[in-house]
Formats: sequence, C-alpha cells, structure tokens
Amino acid sequence: MIRVEEIGNKPRTTEETATLDRPLDHLLACHRRIEERLAVLERAANHLEDRRGEALTAIGNSIRFLDSNGVWHTADEEESVFPRIAGRISEENRRFLQDLEAQHRDAEKHVEDLRAVYSLLISEGDARPDRELPQRFREAVAALCADYRKHIAAEDERLLPLARSALNEVELKALSREMRIRRGLTAEAERAERAAR
Repeated sequence: MIRVEEIGNKPRTTEETATLDRPLDHLLACHRRIEERLAVLERAANHLEDRRGEALTAIGNSIRFLDSNGVWHTADEEESVFPRIAGRISEENRRFLQDLEAQHRDAEKHVEDLRAVYSLLISEGDARPDRELPQRFREAVAALCADYRKHIAAEDERLLPLARSALNEVELKALSREMRIRRGLTAEAERAERAAR
C-alpha cells in the first residue's frame, strides 16, 4: 500500500541557513519549497484515479502551503523588495519588476483554478466520480507549474542578484523585520531589532 507521505513527500533540498535573518536567502529557499509543492501537485494529480484519498490529501496540503507561504512570499517581494530597489535600477529592470507582478497575478489565477477543480473533486466524494475532473485538474496543475517555474527561474537569475546589489545591511534588516511581521512573528521581529542595536 502506498501512503500519502510517498505521494506528498519530497526530498529536502532547501538550505537550513535560509532564515528570516537572511531575507534574500529566505526568498531563494522559498522558491525551492514552492517548486517542491509543484512537484507534489504533479505527482498527486497522476494518482487521482488509483489513490484518490491520498492524492487529495497531498493536494490539499500543497494548496494550503500556496495560500499561506506563497502569499507571504509574493507580499515579501511586492511590498518589501520591489519598492526598495525600483528607484535604483534601469528602466528595463523596472519593466521586469512590472512583469513579475503581472506573473504573480497569473499565478494567483492558476491557483484559484486549481482550488476550484480541487473543491469539485472533494465534493463529489467516491460516489460515481466524474472522469473528466482528474484530467481538468492535471491541466490546471500543468498550467500553474509551467508558468510558476519560468517565473521562479527569472527571479532566481535576475531579481535576487538585483536585490543583492541594491540593498544595504540596514535595508536587509528592515526587510527581515517586515517579513517577520507579515508572518505574525512580531515579538521575534522586535527581539531581532533590539539585538541589532
């Protein structure tokens, strides 16, 4: 018997040193975690007919990750990184930031499509499942994965190097604090700020 863990688990590839104290490394590590969830979605989508319950559990876990960590990640970039570097980069790179924001909106639409089909899969239960839904889900996963992987590659190759060259230590500490607050880690943010003084 195959368990949810075998469908949903993935090899641990993110660096353990990528903490909120090192916000740009944290963003990079988050990209790896998002890619891991995309791979889980692909694997689980291929098991909707033969291991439905396990696949739906893995899918639900991945969607919850995207709805929490994925949302925080986008806010980290759009609210904390982009505004800090926009005034220090070329017009071409500012257009690149605008493209990234548009890609974020596209990813949000893909996740919403995925969530809608997932909800249909959950609501139909085991009684006479619609044979078209697994295929619709696989198509939604394929669209999300294709766009998200290109987006992540662009951020890894271009955004993070831009941010590393533009941001100084004071700004990185402010970015770290904002990321903590965004995640509800306000007390931790305050302790880190006091320690930095």
